[in-house]
Amino acid sequence: MLLLISGRHGFAQDLDVGDNSLRSYLLSVNEHFFLDVQTRSDGSKFSELILESPLDREEKQAVHTLTLTAVDGGVPARSGTASIIVQVLDTNDNAPQFDRQVYSVDLIENAPIGTLIMQMNATDLDEGVNAEVIYSFTLYTSEKTQETFSLDPSSGEIRVKDMIDFEEVKSFEMYVEAKDKAVNPLSGQCKILVFITDLNDNHPEITIKSFQSSIRENDPVGTVIAIISVSDRDSGDNGKVVLSIHNAEILPFALNNVNAPVCVYI
Repeated sequence: MLLLISGRHGFAQDLDVGDNSLRSYLLSVNEHFFLDVQTRSDGSKFSELILESPLDREEKQAVHTLTLTAVDGGVPARSGTASIIVQVLDTNDNAPQFDRQVYSVDLIENAPIGTLIMQMNATDLDEGVNAEVIYSFTLYTSEKTQETFSLDPSSGEIRVKDMIDFEEVKSFEMYVEAKDKAVNPLSGQCKILVFITDLNDNHPEITIKSFQSSIRENDPVGTVIAIISVSDRDSGDNGKVVLSIHNAEILPFALNNVNAPVCVYI
């Protein structure tokens, strides 16, 4: 018995006649396909392979191997078999996905231009161009952020492209989209938070307000002669200031460090 496969059709040739001729087709057990056996006007039989349940190349399998058997009516029965290999083609049914919805990064201010912040990595379960991903900032990313950071559309690398001053901006938010290259592309998004770490790059600024243009020799002890205000644009310990008078041990002046602003008195 000769079994032929053409497209979705299976056709067996049996040179015997009568009861010894072809009687039936059988398909190996599977979850997705069944046989529809048809009879031509001349009495010959052929089978059609019919899809019974949806195929998912990514979740289940991309290749299905089936066995088609043709059986005659003789005693003992004779049969012929053929293998059917079903290759499941990809459709763009999966959007690129990031492994997180929100990323958090710490970056020191004044980081050199070109510093790598992070590399995005979105995966797409499709194949071919349907799985190739390009990255871009979305419209939710502010103009200031896009002026400060660059995003490589192919590699997903995010780098510093402008100087960052903690005293001006303490954090950035950027929204990144990963889009596949299909004709009808799908996309996924994530959010990136960049927190700037303060660097001690600002000198304390001192402002002095004098109450007297001159001091009399008999002015009483405790007379306030000036008020000093000090500020430092840095944060945390970098912004804390300690005041002292140089050579204070030989000068008749002292600082009142208890209250702010600081007073200089005799």
